[in-house]
Amino acid sequence: MVSKIALALCVLVAVASAVPAAPGGAWGPAAGGVNPWIPPWISAAPWYPQWTPCTTVGSSCLDCNTKLVCTKIGGIQRACTDPTLPYCNLGACSATPTAECAPIVPAVPAAGAA
Repeated sequence: MVSKIALALCVLVAVASAVPAAPGGAWGPAAGGVNPWIPPWISAAPWYPQWTPCTTVGSSCLDCNTKLVCTKIGGIQRACTDPTLPYCNLGACSATPTAECAPIVPAVPAAGAA
């Protein structure tokens, strides 16, 4: 009996999280991608996936350390958190930065130059 209740609860949570966002609702205006069934303190948590609309399927870079993985139902942002692959390069986390993301190394004056 307990397993049936647990299964029903899992199905309920899965269905509630799959409900698309409505523009406005009983709790006030909803921002794009916000599900009215998930409390704001959960959906704003850093571990909760943030879905964004996409036009094409595939991966791309949002900035130097964040990639956007687009699927048929939307896109999800993923930070490059691996210390050995900190840069986003061509839609994948990489050890090699792009030209725009390369760290700026200060010029060291040559020995004897004054």
